[in-house]
Amino acid sequence: MKNGNVNLEVRRVTAGSDESGAALVLVLLVLLLLMGFVAMAISRTNTEAIVTNNDVEEARAYAASEAALDTTTRDFADIFEVKLAPNSADIINVQSQAVPGFPDYTFSKTIGNTQKSQAVVLTGGSFGGLYALRDSWEIEAVATNTYSDVKVGTRRRFFSDRIPIFQFGVFYEDDLELNRPPLFTLGGRVHSNGNFFVSAADGYGIYLSSKVTAAKEIVNDIWKTKKSLTGGFDDQSQVFVNDDSGVPRELLTGQSSVICRNPSGPNVFASRPELPYCSKNANWVTQKAKFQGNLESNVKPLNLPLTKLNVDLIELVKRGKNVGDLANVGGATVPVVPGTADSDTVSKERFANKTGIRISLADSKQKLPGCAAAGPTNPCGVRLDGPLGTSIGYRPKPMTDGYVSTALNATRMAFTGREIWIKIETMDFDVNLGVPVSKDITEDILSLGVTERAPVGSSLSIAGYTSTQDSRSVVKLQRFAMRGPAVPDTGSTSYTTNFTLSGTPYTFAARYNISGGCFNPPVSITCSSNDSFARPFPTSKASVQAVSSRENDAHLWAANINGSTYAIAPFPIMMFDTREGLPNDSESSADSNFGTGYVPAAGVMSMIDIDVANLRKFFAGDWDGDFPVTTPYAVANGGVGLRSVDIPEKAGWVLYVSDRRGDYDFDGEYDMEDVFPNGVLEYSEDVNRNGLLDTDYLNEATSYTNSIPRGQAATADHWYFRRGVRLINGSVLPGVFDTSGLGNTRGFTVSSENGVYVLGNYNATGAGFGTGTAVTPPESYYPQNTANHIPAAIIGDAVTILSNNWTDGRVFQHPFSNADRPATNTVVRFAMISGDAITGNEDIPYSPSGFGHLNGGLHNFKRFLEYWTDRRLNYAGSLINLTNSRNNNGFWTCCTTVYRPPIRDWTFDTSFLDPTRLPPGTPFIYSISFTGFQRVNG
Repeated sequence: MKNGNVNLEVRRVTAGSDESGAALVLVLLVLLLLMGFVAMAISRTNTEAIVTNNDVEEARAYAASEAALDTTTRDFADIFEVKLAPNSADIINVQSQAVPGFPDYTFSKTIGNTQKSQAVVLTGGSFGGLYALRDSWEIEAVATNTYSDVKVGTRRRFFSDRIPIFQFGVFYEDDLELNRPPLFTLGGRVHSNGNFFVSAADGYGIYLSSKVTAAKEIVNDIWKTKKSLTGGFDDQSQVFVNDDSGVPRELLTGQSSVICRNPSGPNVFASRPELPYCSKNANWVTQKAKFQGNLESNVKPLNLPLTKLNVDLIELVKRGKNVGDLANVGGATVPVVPGTADSDTVSKERFANKTGIRISLADSKQKLPGCAAAGPTNPCGVRLDGPLGTSIGYRPKPMTDGYVSTALNATRMAFTGREIWIKIETMDFDVNLGVPVSKDITEDILSLGVTERAPVGSSLSIAGYTSTQDSRSVVKLQRFAMRGPAVPDTGSTSYTTNFTLSGTPYTFAARYNISGGCFNPPVSITCSSNDSFARPFPTSKASVQAVSSRENDAHLWAANINGSTYAIAPFPIMMFDTREGLPNDSESSADSNFGTGYVPAAGVMSMIDIDVANLRKFFAGDWDGDFPVTTPYAVANGGVGLRSVDIPEKAGWVLYVSDRRGDYDFDGEYDMEDVFPNGVLEYSEDVNRNGLLDTDYLNEATSYTNSIPRGQAATADHWYFRRGVRLINGSVLPGVFDTSGLGNTRGFTVSSENGVYVLGNYNATGAGFGTGTAVTPPESYYPQNTANHIPAAIIGDAVTILSNNWTDGRVFQHPFSNADRPATNTVVRFAMISGDAITGNEDIPYSPSGFGHLNGGLHNFKRFLEYWTDRRLNYAGSLINLTNSRNNNGFWTCCTTVYRPPIRDWTFDTSFLDPTRLPPGTPFIYSISFTGFQRVNG
């Protein structure tokens, strides 16, 4: 037992020792497991903490990246507010901007142009249906935490659309008016950034076949002048706008966006007291529904880049302000410095800086572009009234093929205290520097001539006048003969002589009858006086600069006219503009004030005639190899004369002309705003909106009562800032339409800060007239879709159409009777940007005509000076009004003295809907649309 016990105890002891070890192992295992669980828990907790921390860091980085993307997008979008296409410097500047509020992050921002200028059709909104040139952009912003190195990126895509303004049939920056015209039909979209006042005359009607929009109100029950509609005449509705299906729907009188005839609510025009009292039409939403979105008011304004900069859109046609120029800054004519120079946006938008050719005239060398610091011996333009033997003038250089042109007769242009300078330049634009780039080609272009070729033939021969002399002139400043009937004399004084040459009457400055040897030397005492020397007016300004002895010394030519010999002289190209010369439409008043021998000085316009046909020959290279090789341009070009390929072009050429002779304060504006001549400022006279009645009669302007003998006005320049640019021989334009569609189309645009006059057919040789009341469609204008169907535009302070029957002689003979200035059918085809007058209201006491203070409206936007009754003006184009005229600022009157309107056969030129067929220099409206956003891994 004892042993057993012992054994048992031993076994117990032995057994207890084994169990204790196993338990220890178990405990250790449990501890290990617990430690593992703890470690796993701790690890998981740490991981979750790290993950949570990472999530927080990523969230913060995402917020930083999104902020960077937003600020970059905003800054980049701001560029499109003021310019249509950012350059590399703009992109670099935006990318380098700091992102506020995130000091612990660094940013990498990239802006990429993912697709360049693709033509698209826009959908929806105000722009729906319009074509645009679209660029696709992508902005990416990556934010990196400087401590944790966590990176997050975001990306945004958007479109920048450039919408050509010539896609509109009509576009007005301010109020658009169309009040009771004769039958008026127009295609193309119509838009006003102001209000649209419209009313039709009973029995005629207004038919608008495309979408019509206004940024403000549509008014059809009162005129803008506050004049009530005439019962039974222009209150009979008859205004039709096509719905979305092309069905004409009538806009009934009193059912527009506002009610003015019996308003019942707050005055929507309270901030503009010159407008009538009108209240919102509570039923407008319902009443406009029938137009299916094609008649809309209070839409988003469509803005040009300069609008966002609060820059007056008249600056589009004015000369630029670049370092090296003189300019009117704060009322003083001073050199332009970097702080007063145009911004790159303004500079790029100016037509004066568009690619092509720029022509500038001024009263001194320093007032020419880029010549402010030019010394007396530094080449910069050409003086036209410098010494010429014992006379004054300018003799163009001969061309290398023997061609010569007539010397400019400055004796009829010069004035004491002023000089006559011209500069002609090639123009291009450096988009990266934001400045125009030019080369002086004045002497080269002037070698083509400055004179309208004399009408030599069986009835006229001129001794020493060659068979080609003056035949190449592009820039014409003078002529030997003025076509048209005789200009009346004043008493015993004769300034001109009229001869009929082969059935056509012409007026000459025939100074002397020549017999024997009286013409050698130029004039001797044996010569018989024929016409008086027409000293420039007023004579007190002419002094010794312009006198007959100087003309006799250098500018007389022996001419055999119908068998008799005379000493004739070339004279400036002058024209009378009745609208600019008279403040009202009273023929009897004009006859009483001026009689048969005088015209008001205010309407005498000094013209630069641009021979478009000769310019076309130059661009085509007809005279390559013939230009002189001794001009400054040729010398700098290694002795090679000017060639057509030396003229920069961008889908064609812009020809810009600025004539500031007589512009005393050098601001490009005619300082005579008292167009209702009573010495009291009316708001509709203040075209520059400076709150002053600008009337500088001492230096650059003249009153309506000042008169000039008609013959003198027709053959001598004057002191005033009354200048115009006239386009002649323009039925076929420079350029080409590439029918292959390969993008080689070249168009032609003319722009001027002066008034532009278009004489005869322009960019069209004819048209297949519409039948009955139907307008001629644009595809019926000739030529059509051939090489000579040129994209064309004319941009000026004002645009006046002169028919194929116009002669300057006739208007000097009949300045006050439009019935004696009959027009003939004329066809023109171009987009047009121009200014108009400011409509007044019935509160203004002075009445310029029976139409009160209407500015003429859309149907009189193109100006006329002839009797057009029963004659057609065929027009295909786009009518764009952006400003009020500053030079041709005569108020609209009709229909006794100035003109009677034509049959308005007008249509929108649908070729402008093709972005590849736009005129060069076409302004664009901008639009931005965002299309996508995404997060990207950093």
